[in-house]
Amino acid sequence: MKIISKSALYVFAALTVLLFMAACSGTADIGEAPSDAVCKSIVDVKCVQCHYKTRICDSLGTKSVGKWKQSIKFMIKQGAQLTEDEQNKVVACLSSLPRGSEVVCK
Repeated sequence: MKIISKSALYVFAALTVLLFMAACSGTADIGEAPSDAVCKSIVDVKCVQCHYKTRICDSLGTKSVGKWKQSIKFMIKQGAQLTEDEQNKVVACLSSLPRGSEVVCK
C-alpha cells in the first residue's frame, strides 16, 4: 500500500509542476497574432525608432512568447512607447513569425 501511495504522490507532484509551468509560460493575454499589416505597422512605427529591423529579424523563430514579452518589457523600460494592446500584438506577431519573414525582414 505504501508503494502505491508513494507512486501516486510522485505522479501528483509531477502533474502539479507541469500545470504550474504551463500557467507561467507567458502565453496568456496576448491573443492571436494580428494581421501582417498590423505587425509591420507596429514594428515600422515603434521598434525601428531605436534600432534596425535586422536586429528583430535575426530573432524571429528563436524566441518563445515569454522571451518576446521580456524583450518588449525591457524596451518599455528603455523608453519605447507601446500601449498594452500594442505590446500584446507585437509579442503575438513576433512569436508567430518564422525566421526571415518578410513582414519584419523587408
